[in-house]
Amino acid sequence: MKERINNHNGKLWWGLGVGVGVVAGAHFLRRWVAERRLPPLFKARASAGVALITGASSGIGATYAEYLAQAGYDLILVARRRERLEALAESLRTRTGVMVEVLPADLGFPEDVGRVAARIESLPALDFLINNAGYGRSREFAASAVNEELHMAHVHVDASLRLTRAALPGMLARGRGAVVNVASVMAFYPLPGGATYTATKAALVGFTRALHQELQGTGVRVQALCPGLTRTEFHQAANLSITQAPGIAWLSTDQVVAHSLRDLAADAVISVPGLGYAALVGVSGVFPPVLFDGIGTAYQALRRVKPASAAGGAFDGFSRRRYESLGQVTGELRAIFQRRAELRKAMRLLDPAFRERLMLTVTQVNGCRYCAQAHARMALEGGLAQEEIEALLSGVTAACPADELTALLYAQHWAESGGAPSAAARATLLECYGEERTAAIEMALRMIQVGNLSGNTFDYLLYRLSGGRWGK
Repeated sequence: MKERINNHNGKLWWGLGVGVGVVAGAHFLRRWVAERRLPPLFKARASAGVALITGASSGIGATYAEYLAQAGYDLILVARRRERLEALAESLRTRTGVMVEVLPADLGFPEDVGRVAARIESLPALDFLINNAGYGRSREFAASAVNEELHMAHVHVDASLRLTRAALPGMLARGRGAVVNVASVMAFYPLPGGATYTATKAALVGFTRALHQELQGTGVRVQALCPGLTRTEFHQAANLSITQAPGIAWLSTDQVVAHSLRDLAADAVISVPGLGYAALVGVSGVFPPVLFDGIGTAYQALRRVKPASAAGGAFDGFSRRRYESLGQVTGELRAIFQRRAELRKAMRLLDPAFRERLMLTVTQVNGCRYCAQAHARMALEGGLAQEEIEALLSGVTAACPADELTALLYAQHWAESGGAPSAAARATLLECYGEERTAAIEMALRMIQVGNLSGNTFDYLLYRLSGGRWGK
């Protein structure tokens, strides 16, 4: 019976893996085909095109400027801070040789938007328009000054609409061009403390989606870029408590801009950098309103937590090993997927009871409560005594079979060293078990390590978001 269940579970996981692989393969094939058919607009240019970028003095806007200058586009940089624009412009001219014009403007004021729109209309050709100017504020709407909220609406919505309207006639006449409206994941998750911000970003998404339909077949592409947490000055300037979010939640501006340009090449109207954020946006449409209410309540509590100081802060108490970035997680999963044949072989070579002893030993070192519960149950089902399981979860291996002790001690050392055991320890393992079983043991250790660190990373997210109350 157990064997049939295990076979069934194996087929289920294998089928799930194949399904995910097919979906991912289809996605990347579609992107590859789209990029092979790129019009000249999206390729590095021998002759200069022109790109206008608002909010270009820092963050995502400055990174767009870097990427497009490297591709050979002349630039018009728009932002409030002239000195920052001048410094960036000089750097780009020196390093890339492109022409860079500086156009200081505060897009919260109609007269400044009018000047930028007039400059667009005066250009012989504009290839790129990046509507990136924007800012946030952590403040409840009833306590805010209405003029400040309206200023934000003018910057995010009015300016984007007017500049897009100024750019489109020329783009349509030439049959090519691109407009990127920088929105936010917040467009899909209305949260307290940012009512106007969320509303304006949602408006940009809706505007871009409708415009994308109107422009089908014209050669002009539009995109709503919806980044999540990105390492810029934005969150500090907005005084947002979300700066407490762990490193795994943050994206770099390079990641955001590179993803945007890839999606623009593939004519994707909504671009969400980061697999985690893409998943959040993907499921947002099926969430019931009560779930949004719960998320809002949790976020409201987070906003009231004071950020930790650099030393002796509120989050110094979480000591379990965890993943520091999404790249580490995906890298480990990719490596295991690539070695799936070795993993299946390891499962056949290792006795189930021996395998569970290895799993419990590594889990004891890493301290993952989820894996401890799951593998304690599996060990019981596999015939281990309750007393032995408790001993293994306390770091005691003395009661285990003598022929497994070397491997269990190696597992402890392997976990304590973060998967980088000493050459001497591995040589001892090889001497006892031979090459084939040693490889199987190390594959099992690596698999449980991924589970442990994933569970600990989830706990760390809970810990940070609750101000240290949960997950510890």
